[in-house]
Amino acid sequence: MRIMLSSNRIIMSDGVIMLNSRKILFRHFVSHTNYVLCSVLILMAISNPVAAQVPLTETAVEPASLGNGPGGGDFKAGVQAPSPPVSSALRSIFSASAAPERKTMGLLQRSFVEVAQQTEDNLEIALVIDGTDSMADEIEGVKQSVDLMMEDLRRGRIGKVSVAIIVYRDSGSPSGVIEVLQDRFTDDMNSIRMSLQRLTAASGAPFFHEMPDAGVHAALEQLPWSADGRTTQWVFLFGDAPPYAENFASAEVPKASRAYATDLLIALASRKQIQIHCVLCTSSKELDPIYRQALPETRQFMNALASGTGGMMLDLSYPDIRNAITQAGRQPRFQYQQIEPITQDDLVEARAAEAAANGPPDPKTAEVRIAILPHLPIREVSFDARNPAVQVAAGLRHKLEGLPRVRVASPYDVKRQMDRLKAGGLSESILIRELAARLGVDYIVWGTLDQTGTPIVSNVFERRSGELVAKVSHAGEVTQLASVILNSPMDDKRFGSLKDSQRLVPTETITQQLQKPLAKDEATTRELLTALESLQQVIGLLVDDPQSQPLLATAQAAAEAALVSEPDNGLAYWLLANIHFNRGSRALADGNSEAAQAAMAEMKRELSRAFRFVKTIDSLSLANEIMSDHCFLVDRNLPLAIKRYEALSANPSVCPSVRRRAHWILTGIYCGDWGVEPNFVNPQAARKHAIAIMANWETSPEANLLRKWLGWDPKTNRTEHPHLPLSHSDLAKL
Repeated sequence: MRIMLSSNRIIMSDGVIMLNSRKILFRHFVSHTNYVLCSVLILMAISNPVAAQVPLTETAVEPASLGNGPGGGDFKAGVQAPSPPVSSALRSIFSASAAPERKTMGLLQRSFVEVAQQTEDNLEIALVIDGTDSMADEIEGVKQSVDLMMEDLRRGRIGKVSVAIIVYRDSGSPSGVIEVLQDRFTDDMNSIRMSLQRLTAASGAPFFHEMPDAGVHAALEQLPWSADGRTTQWVFLFGDAPPYAENFASAEVPKASRAYATDLLIALASRKQIQIHCVLCTSSKELDPIYRQALPETRQFMNALASGTGGMMLDLSYPDIRNAITQAGRQPRFQYQQIEPITQDDLVEARAAEAAANGPPDPKTAEVRIAILPHLPIREVSFDARNPAVQVAAGLRHKLEGLPRVRVASPYDVKRQMDRLKAGGLSESILIRELAARLGVDYIVWGTLDQTGTPIVSNVFERRSGELVAKVSHAGEVTQLASVILNSPMDDKRFGSLKDSQRLVPTETITQQLQKPLAKDEATTRELLTALESLQQVIGLLVDDPQSQPLLATAQAAAEAALVSEPDNGLAYWLLANIHFNRGSRALADGNSEAAQAAMAEMKRELSRAFRFVKTIDSLSLANEIMSDHCFLVDRNLPLAIKRYEALSANPSVCPSVRRRAHWILTGIYCGDWGVEPNFVNPQAARKHAIAIMANWETSPEANLLRKWLGWDPKTNRTEHPHLPLSHSDLAKL
């Protein structure tokens, strides 16, 4: 069948569609074979649980805190990352601080950060770019961000990074099939920019299929690759369309054909030890239907090149992956502080030092890890902060994690694991044991609360056996429950001894702390517990997660309501300081400098009020942390703040969560974060505190982030990226 329309000259013949010289053709002549995506995974949901505390919690741009975090940067407020997805990709995929999690990018085994770890070698990169009109936006994206990609690749690399540039189109393009913009590898960014400025989108006629095979072959054969054996070599392919099928032939357009077989390209690259990395780009909106039809062929070709040569493939056609990359591309660009690599031996030594500081080994004085569940039937468990049964868990968590030897699982982690286990249909006893194992805790605290709100029945279960070691019934104020549990008769000496840590803190001090109320009346206490629970649930959520803002709004409303009835409550002011710090961080990440400045001003006001009423705080460790934060963030007395944080981090009588946060902020201060003066920068001290976190709080958000930033490699048991980002300097300027 042949149809011709005079105005646009559309020809339909044997499944072929052509529109003048514009490429809109999709051909169904190729055989529809099955294929395996070796390095690409469709993810229907994106989750990146990395948030930390302020000192309680901050939603994740990267975990940071009101006084917690290595960071600072050169972010220009109000300037967002360029819109083309490939621009966001080049801004982020080689950045240890900005790159999304490996699986978030659809990568099963490695990330682009990991493939760039051979920092002693020179690196030669041949950019092979589809130069047709459907790629116009993505071509601009490459131009916008290639220098940022080079900056990330050069960071920490002893060898140089150099680039050559080849453009490919199709047989009918007036510009020809191949255009060599940079015929030699150069590390001169001015030369690279000038070469890319000559790249303009041109016709991709005659068909939607292009000749990426010819582009890759030209890069492999025409460029002067080094042969010294000490140079890592990449072809980086950017395109939105597949090559012709190897058996395709067209009588109407005889020049439109496959130039080089996929197997030949793989063999040629492998022989030269050149990795081929592929970015499957988005296409122009008007060609989207044809682009979608061709996607299986494009994926098959790019995946074959990448997996066959040890390369990587980033598929920006998947909305979830594209959205994650776009979000990563919006992250501020940071300055960095170099620190020496961290090894497994360093972690072992730090654990030994921690054990020695805690005194002779004694099961009665060893740290205890606890998970606390909302006091509801397992199948009805809710995490609604307004639910009284959830507030029981929040009160227990707050009281127990203030003790010297107790680590308590976050409600974010408990909820995530509970949701997974409930779907498995396990019995309650098996579910409790499995939950304890997954959370890595020694005990589970869980119970019930009747409809009247009293009495509270609370149970303590031992991890390994799942046996009940304590059971209490409490009809009094909810935050007194921890004291009731710890003073109840029980055979389990390890749990029962938590109230008796005289070697660390006098027993009477612990008793006073456990029994000291959060507020003067029950209604105010429940508002504080609502705010506490909401903020703790923010831990782990992405900065743009739809749940984070409602949770912060709930926390703010509850804390403000508590202050209406009790205007001298230091805990409520501390909670508000956390909330405003989160809002400021979010606003800065969004480029809204005015909102960020207003939020940070509110944070300092609320922190000052928390400091003024610090004697009302029920936890001695938290009170000392608030005084340290005020000294640092409000008074800007850095020498005294460092002295206070050092004392908190080294004192085993301080509760573990406060010690961890002290280590975290000291890591940032000694890196030069928060705009501290150069004379306070001490990379060795920063490394020491980073090691302490990674060794002794290995599952914490801070440790996870340090492993990501520093590139912890489980194969070599060491960090491979010797730089920490300075991610809070812009906040410090507000």
